[in-house]
Amino acid sequence: MAVDGWSFDDDRQQHVTAAARPTRILAYAQAAQTLAALGVPVVGYFGSQHHADTGSAPVAGVDAPYVGSGDTVDTDLIAELRPDLIVSVTYGGEVYGVSADVIADVAPVVLIGIAGDRTLPSVIDRFHELATALGADVADPADALAAALEKLPTDKQVVALSGGTPTDAYVANPAYWPSLRLLRDAGVPFTSTTTAGGWEVVKWTDLPRDHAADFLLYDQRPNSLSAEKLAEIPAWSEVTGQVLPWNPEPPLTYEAAAASVTALATPGN
Repeated sequence: MAVDGWSFDDDRQQHVTAAARPTRILAYAQAAQTLAALGVPVVGYFGSQHHADTGSAPVAGVDAPYVGSGDTVDTDLIAELRPDLIVSVTYGGEVYGVSADVIADVAPVVLIGIAGDRTLPSVIDRFHELATALGADVADPADALAAALEKLPTDKQVVALSGGTPTDAYVANPAYWPSLRLLRDAGVPFTSTTTAGGWEVVKWTDLPRDHAADFLLYDQRPNSLSAEKLAEIPAWSEVTGQVLPWNPEPPLTYEAAAASVTALATPGN
């Protein structure tokens, strides 16, 4: 906290300042859900181009207006909401979910890095720091997550993927996604991928051979192919293993992480 105002050092190495502690937060959907869970209400939230392409609001449970997604945000509504801070996530330094030009003169921007070399606990802790700086009394202990990790199966092969197109599946690189790296580092064996980025593009016809697994974590976001669309892909019927829901953009809290790990540790319950 600055002596004559408010400040926070974000993950771009930017020293973000405001005349007073912000109280009207506009945030990217994932960040909005996270902040709300940590005790920081938001006045509005926006989605990404994925959400704009599918025509769907990305987050349930955030009691605030949705201002749109990607390139289709409602700038008039944003002005009406009078945000004094914008919080988003970043994968490589960019403002994710909205054009930087749209928000350039609206309010100071804080970005939290959520991919690449980040571990999930480090990302969660950064949101704890931000929520605390915004006045929240954070109650999100890590104990439940530690207990859930001890119960994970380490003898079952896992693959995480998103339904990309009728011809291609997108297989997630567990080293890139903190929620998957958490599982891998706890001993869960993932099928190998050939990319350093987030996704390996794999033909559906090759998936059963190249990524055979006991558990298949399937992307539940609206831009991922639905169950109805998957049923139209002949090779999908050859995929073995139990299909479990996976959210690549979960709330970034220990409570949410523990629930996700528990679902994998007890898949039939």
